[in-house]
Amino acid sequence: MNDNEIIKKVATYYDERAKSSDIVEAAGQWHPKEFVPEICEEIGRRIKLQNEHRVLEVGCGSGVLGNWIRNKCASYTGVDVSFFMLKKFLTLSQNPDIVLSSSNFLPYRDHLFNTVIMNSVTMYLPNRELLETTLSEIERVVSKEGVIFIGENITPSRYYWEFNWFQNLNTIQQQLVKPYIRFRKWLANKNRKMAGKWSSLYSEVSPHFIKSYFNGSDVTVFDASAFTIRQKVFGKKVKGNRRVDFIIQFKQKI
Repeated sequence: MNDNEIIKKVATYYDERAKSSDIVEAAGQWHPKEFVPEICEEIGRRIKLQNEHRVLEVGCGSGVLGNWIRNKCASYTGVDVSFFMLKKFLTLSQNPDIVLSSSNFLPYRDHLFNTVIMNSVTMYLPNRELLETTLSEIERVVSKEGVIFIGENITPSRYYWEFNWFQNLNTIQQQLVKPYIRFRKWLANKNRKMAGKWSSLYSEVSPHFIKSYFNGSDVTVFDASAFTIRQKVFGKKVKGNRRVDFIIQFKQKI
C-alpha cells in the first residue's frame, strides 16, 4: 500500500471504533481504564510539562491524553486522521483546538511548539518512508530546544508482547500462551485467509533507528508509561514488556 492508502485504512478503522465506543475504548491503548489518570500523569512527568508550554499531539484520537494536557499548558493542539475520533473529542471538551490531518503533513509553521507528543502511532506506520516523513514533520514544528515524546512503540521481538491482555498475565500464563501466539503469527504470515484478526501485524520501531534518526539530540528510552503504571500496581508479575517510550531533547541538525 502507498502512504495515502495506509492513512485511509487507519482513518477508517478508527472511525468505526469511535462510533461504537466511549473515548477510552475508542482510543484502544488505555487499559485498564482506571489507570488512565496515572498514565497521563506519568507522560506529563516524562515530558516535564509546564504551564507556559505550547503542545502539539499527533494522533490525538478521542482526547484521552489531550483532555488531561490542555488544562496544564499554555496551548494544546491535537491532530488526527479520524473525523469521528475528533468528533468524540468534542463531546467532552469545550472548543478544543483540533485539526483533521495526517501525521506526515502537519499544517503548522516551523518551530511553533515546545513539545510534540505522538503516542501509540508508530505501530500504524508500516513503511519506513511514512515513518521518516512523520518524524521529519515533527522535527520541523518543534522548537529548536523542544521535547519530542514518541510513546507506546513496539520494539522488535520474537513474540507478540504488544497485546495488553498478555502483559497482564502472570509468568506461568505467559509461558502457556506463547505457543499459541507463535502459531497465530506464523498463520497470519502464511495464509491471510485463515489469519482473522491476526492478518494485520503491528509495525515495530527499534530504539537503534530512533537514536540514529535523531543523531545529535539526546534520546532516552523508557518502558512505556502504561506498562510502568501497571507494574507499579501489579508488581513483578507484570513481565514481558516490549513497548517503550522515546523522549527526545531535540537539537536541530546542522
